Amino acid sequence: MAKSQKDNQLKNILARYPFSSMLFSQTMLNKLIISSLLLSISLITPAAARPSQKIPELDEQVSQFYAVQHHDMTNENSANEKRRYRIFSAVPHSAGTTRPILYMLDGNGLFPLAVNRAIQTLPADKLPIIIGIGYPTDEAFPKKLRDYDYTPRVSGDAFTHGGGADELYQFLDQQIRPWAEQNFTFDKQRQTLFGHSFGGLFTLMAYQNHPTAFQSFVSASPSLWWGKGEMINRDKLTQEHNAAPLFITLGGLEEKPDLSRLSEEQIKHYQSRSSWITARQLCTEIANHGRHCQFSLYPDKTHGSVIPDAIYKALLVATE
Repeated sequence: MAKSQKDNQLKNILARYPFSSMLFSQTMLNKLIISSLLLSISLITPAAARPSQKIPELDEQVSQFYAVQHHDMTNENSANEKRRYRIFSAVPHSAGTTRPILYMLDGNGLFPLAVNRAIQTLPADKLPIIIGIGYPTDEAFPKKLRDYDYTPRVSGDAFTHGGGADELYQFLDQQIRPWAEQNFTFDKQRQTLFGHSFGGLFTLMAYQNHPTAFQSFVSASPSLWWGKGEMINRDKLTQEHNAAPLFITLGGLEEKPDLSRLSEEQIKHYQSRSSWITARQLCTEIANHGRHCQFSLYPDKTHGSVIPDAIYKALLVATE
């Protein structure tokens, strides 16, 4: 990278993120620049491409701010022979009763990114506890497992491999959250649920069926094409009763893809995934009925490359 380009990259990062309350060395800033570039490159994939299955690494500096562990748990009520999960936790040093907590899906692939982004962008005294729901596997995004766990049951032969969302929510509510409350001290009035893609759909369904279970929900790039949107219940989403704030994020190229940059196969793949309602329309509908729903669009970002923006949004929501 040319020196002028590197300097500009450094200025952009310093302008965007509040480092004022943290002391960063030049070496750490250089690593942040490189890791940000590599992350962007790895996540900018064609519409039909599968995400990298390599689990991201935690930054070396994480141990200065967080105690990171994982704990394997069994869903005792699973229909799939007591399915096992790996629950990742990042607890700030000297965490106290005022710390918020962020629960997130795709613990294998996104938890490390969230922890890294947290120490890069938030003051040390504002860091949330982060809980990642993952699996005891070396894959970042184990397709078969998450396809089942994160999706609601819908009709159609193309969707018979899913349908376990209610089961996973019960596990989250009855086993993971009580475990977190028993082991960590945090503000129970500042709990956020976050997910991307199928995880975003899971988060949206949790909001639809349990709108006050968390203090905020962040649904990133929700897969509304699942079941062609059959699972969206407009009546539930617009009922006039208490509901926590909902935040929906989307990449600009998800809403309006540049078809000229896609192959014929990718175009067919995109066109085969349709729903009766878009993410923007859904959020507008919810907001028009007196609930809080904020829609954020990130220009020129794809389903993959928007992940860092979605994670940052979730961190901001969780800590505000």
